Amino acid sequence: MSGIMEFIAGTKDFFLQNGAIGLFILAFAEASFFPVPPDIVLIPLTIMSPARGLYYAAITSIASTLGGLFGYFIGIRAGRPILSRFVKENNIQKIEDMFACYGGWAVAVAGFTPIPYKVFTIASGVFRMNLTTFFIAALLSRSARFFMESAIIMAMGENAMVYINKLLGPGSFLLAVVALVIYIMVKKTRITIHFTPEKLPGYSFAKKTSEKYIVRFGEFGIYIIGGLITAGIFGMMFIKLVTEMLEKELGWLDRGVIEIFKSIQSPAIDVIVNAINVLQQPLALLVLLAAGLLWAEYLHKNAMYPAMILITFSGSFVIQWGLKSLFQRPRLLPLDHPLGFLAYSFPSGTALLFTAFLGFLAFLITKKAKSRHKITAAVIWLMLIAIMGASRIYLGMSYPTDILAGFLIGVVWLASCIVAIEAIEYYSR
Repeated sequence: MSGIMEFIAGTKDFFLQNGAIGLFILAFAEASFFPVPPDIVLIPLTIMSPARGLYYAAITSIASTLGGLFGYFIGIRAGRPILSRFVKENNIQKIEDMFACYGGWAVAVAGFTPIPYKVFTIASGVFRMNLTTFFIAALLSRSARFFMESAIIMAMGENAMVYINKLLGPGSFLLAVVALVIYIMVKKTRITIHFTPEKLPGYSFAKKTSEKYIVRFGEFGIYIIGGLITAGIFGMMFIKLVTEMLEKELGWLDRGVIEIFKSIQSPAIDVIVNAINVLQQPLALLVLLAAGLLWAEYLHKNAMYPAMILITFSGSFVIQWGLKSLFQRPRLLPLDHPLGFLAYSFPSGTALLFTAFLGFLAFLITKKAKSRHKITAAVIWLMLIAIMGASRIYLGMSYPTDILAGFLIGVVWLASCIVAIEAIEYYSR
């Protein structure tokens, strides 16, 4: 428990140090997958600078709404195919009908109250709730919560905490009931509100521009945009992580995660983790590489795919050689006979290699597979990365931040390789 509390406290300190940017990232992540709510950063920032309270509230509201949309699409792309395998379609349809009637209220209540918001954002995608209804419910409920927090602090200062805990803790459920009553009363008056995104400023221009771009470059254009955005975001996150690591400000994260892993140690897990570690040995990696090359040649009948697999694989070693030699962070547990740059741990070469190499193999599968198999390939890839990373931490071979850094730079390298192979395909036609 102490490890978990230290993790939460460290998370708060980390995002506080990064001000508005940290607040935006936390609010976005919490709305779709991260367990720590943005309130723990919004409230201290507003107390420290009341004049910027509304600014911080706006940032949190926008980021949380965008994160909710991300969670919505996670539900559509990943949650729905998985659910369809275990639940009959007619039962899913019944739940969809319920979401069509009450989903907006469910999202609004979750967005305003302490109920885990991310559960409803993902569920809304799984059960295909109307996107416009979801967006409006998410934006209004999250804005109401965060602007209310900031307004109370701006009016009452540090004394506001008592009222915030009451109003936006258990009291938020009462406010939700009041809002429901008002809604029912308004509905009886037959007042209607119509939202048409086509009337928003710039909508027509943005739509026409995107359509022209897609017509000109097709799928390649989508890969360019997606690849550059992905590489840019993960690259900036890696740079930020490096800065924090060099300033020794991430010790709380390493200690917290390591304590959690220590608390679950057992002989049975030791056997499993040691077996997983065998797959990370040089001979196993060479066998995996050979299998990947043969499989790509058989599946695609084109030499450029095995060549790109080899580039992705070897490039991962070149990148980790350069970065490990640059940062020279000692390993948590020194190796018996380290060779050169392998004596250092940052970033994790295993995380980098498996992220880029296995990710590229998964990408090649998606080029031939049906829609449901694409999701399966992506899920298996993410699970393998998580398992490999967790095994390194469990065995004391890497710091958690080493694994995170390896994953981030691995995604950058993976995105670059995917854009490169798509460019080769496009210009060789």
